[in-house]
Amino acid sequence: MAASLSLSFGLSAWMKRFGLGLDETVDTILSLRTALLSVSGLDTASEPVPLRVADRVILVLNLAVYLEGLLGRAARALGVSPGEAADAAVELLRSN
Repeated sequence: MAASLSLSFGLSAWMKRFGLGLDETVDTILSLRTALLSVSGLDTASEPVPLRVADRVILVLNLAVYLEGLLGRAARALGVSPGEAADAAVELLRSN
């Protein structure tokens, strides 16, 4: 329960900070997914596809949990920390 609340509060704060609604948050998380897959060299065909549900709030929470797992997989594939993997993905997004 505490982890779920932390995730909810963290996402809410992040969305407010950047002025994002639910749809923009979904798009941003999916862009980060694409960038992480690209920089890590993970096989996109074998990478799980995030579960999509009709409730946008639950969808954002599910995507955030998925992204955390992907970040760990990407970091392991690159042999770096999760923070370094995230930085590489963000730099790729900035360069495009």
